Amino acid sequence: MKTWITRSAFLAAMALGLAGMPAWAQGSGTFKYAEQVKLITMDPQKQSGSGVPFLRPAYESLFEKGPKGETVPLLATGYEVDGLNVNIALRKGVSFSNGEPFNAKAAAANINRGVKLGIVEGLKTVDSAEAVDEFTLRIKLKEFDPAIINTLCYTGGMMIAPAVMDDPALDRNPVGTGPYVHSKGESREGEVQVYTPNPTYWDKDKIGLARYEVWEIPDDTARLNALKTGQIDAGNWLSNPQAAIIDRTPDLKLIRVNGGLNYHVVISDREGTVVPAFADPLVRKAMALSIDREGFNKAIQFGLAAKSFQPYGPGDWAYDPSLEGVYEYDVEKAKALMAQSKFPDGFTFDMPSIPVYQSRLEALAGFFKEIGITMNIVPVEPGTLARRSRTTDFPATNLVWNTTTDPKFLALRYVYEDANYNPFKTKPSETMLALAKEGLTSVEPEVRAPAYRKMAAQLAEEAFLIFVTNAPILIGVSENTAGNPTVVYRYGEDSINLRGLKAN
Repeated sequence: MKTWITRSAFLAAMALGLAGMPAWAQGSGTFKYAEQVKLITMDPQKQSGSGVPFLRPAYESLFEKGPKGETVPLLATGYEVDGLNVNIALRKGVSFSNGEPFNAKAAAANINRGVKLGIVEGLKTVDSAEAVDEFTLRIKLKEFDPAIINTLCYTGGMMIAPAVMDDPALDRNPVGTGPYVHSKGESREGEVQVYTPNPTYWDKDKIGLARYEVWEIPDDTARLNALKTGQIDAGNWLSNPQAAIIDRTPDLKLIRVNGGLNYHVVISDREGTVVPAFADPLVRKAMALSIDREGFNKAIQFGLAAKSFQPYGPGDWAYDPSLEGVYEYDVEKAKALMAQSKFPDGFTFDMPSIPVYQSRLEALAGFFKEIGITMNIVPVEPGTLARRSRTTDFPATNLVWNTTTDPKFLALRYVYEDANYNPFKTKPSETMLALAKEGLTSVEPEVRAPAYRKMAAQLAEEAFLIFVTNAPILIGVSENTAGNPTVVYRYGEDSINLRGLKAN
């Protein structure tokens, strides 16, 4: 097994570079951000979909992403990966907001809890974690994982105070090491979550606000009006009419964050347990061919996206240009495939929907209707789509895949028999398993890329993932926010880095 070593000194220097940014006056003003999904939980190890902006004020990860997607230490100062052992040096002088010390014992407890819960996809390759000494954490892997440090940049690496890990109230009472603490008394359930400065924060110069608010506004028009009237300073959007309005409104700005969201349909019931037709590859291919992606982008996403036929976007190291157009819109060919299938007269199935996806699903239902397939759109509570998609409640679902996500997550999310979004436990093909294994044999993207390009081609062949469009992550902001030099958007994520953030 190849040894992968990244020098602690190099990472520490990067951290010092970030720490050397100009400090802003602490406790000055309020910044208001709007999330487009409802708050489900403030327990990062139980978070399975959108809602990260609710977590970021109170929690910090061991690592984070820099402006170009590079890995940067945060609660860690360096790491060394040697085969199946990952040794991580931790930052000293850090405490949780309840006064507990942050050390290797606390970090190991977090990793082990995340592994036991089994919700964070990136921790599926982890066997266990232990404290080597007070500030050295060792993570033991089940198999070589070239993306383990990437996992520790997000919820998989967020640190919870050990004393509250078993507290049932953790979902509304976060206790982390972050620059802000949750103010339960000032927050209003279903409306706004309020955060105030953490008096024990380890880098006080990075606290620039007296108050940070995350508003819960699932309705796109209401969120747009809140931005127009100054109720919020920023918020996230999908590519929809309101985002298009922001893009052409003089005193507002639509920020396109590095990374993108790939909208796709997932055929969960691939063996036809509930919907027999889904077991027929000809049916799945017909569905892929029936979608007018260009028309979908123009009518539903207002030209803010691009048609997609694979998990990655142009420029990504795993992207394969030869797959472009593999399921180009061809309704006559789609009808011919349906006629050849075992279900020439069509069939009916249910698809879960949240408000922000309603128009997308209405368009898809129209495309499928053209080839004799009836898709019933079933509303589910906003914020629960990811969780419901992990169950057998529905034979198919619709999700977004962040194109900056390491390709290893394709297998962890969709392919393996125990994959998070394979609720019917379909056994993957031998070809798919072999490619997933091949993609984990190196840390070098150029070595891994051929395996993942072949996997994308195999996904197209099996057609249980139907990719529709790629859109950038969109954050709508006020004119003042657009001109605020302290506003730093997290790479590949729909949130703002709070370290150093100052009010408009």
